[in-house]
Amino acid sequence: MKKFNWSFDIIILIFIEISMLVSLVSSFIEHKSMLYIAETIAGILLALAPVIASSLFRFNLPKFLNAFYLLFIYGSVYLGTLLHFYSVPYWDKGLHLISGALLASFGFSLYGMIVPKHLREHMPAGFLVLYALSFAIFCGVCWEFYEFTCDGLFGMNLQRYASSAGKAFVGRAALMDTMGDLIADTIGAGLLCIYAYFNIKRSSRWLQGFYFHKSFRF
Repeated sequence: MKKFNWSFDIIILIFIEISMLVSLVSSFIEHKSMLYIAETIAGILLALAPVIASSLFRFNLPKFLNAFYLLFIYGSVYLGTLLHFYSVPYWDKGLHLISGALLASFGFSLYGMIVPKHLREHMPAGFLVLYALSFAIFCGVCWEFYEFTCDGLFGMNLQRYASSAGKAFVGRAALMDTMGDLIADTIGAGLLCIYAYFNIKRSSRWLQGFYFHKSFRF
């Protein structure tokens, strides 16, 4: 019988699922709103989504990518939305640090999918981390485009350009949330890229930990 591998991402997943299931049960006991219940169920499904996808399409999940994804889901959906941690100062910026690392990790995963193996063997470490950093920043900018569009079309305040009373900020104050998010994205991605650079220089095979691999389990 094959021994079960208690990897870091598996432990995180179990912890997240138990936390959300406890919240789901308590929400019925305390008669919380249907929106709260729906958000809890969505969080449970989002945390399980990578595992379900890997089982359906028979591929192994990259450990780094999955771990950052689970940390982001736990911080944003469970702690941020369900437990209202978004009211904690700089909580959102902390999540952008994680999302920056997550996006850089996905950049490495995407690189492994679209670049042929014989070309990957000759790519310098400097180019690889510059690509991953650029990819993460680009995705962060696209997210800010999305928030800007929603604010303009639907009168939302995703970019925190106005106070809770609805009064619009002026000048630099209006830019603080957006620029803070982009800076946090860049720092998170940059830290991962620095770590990746030295590991790639030590062994080019290290980057394979970010790649999707076909699974032949039955």
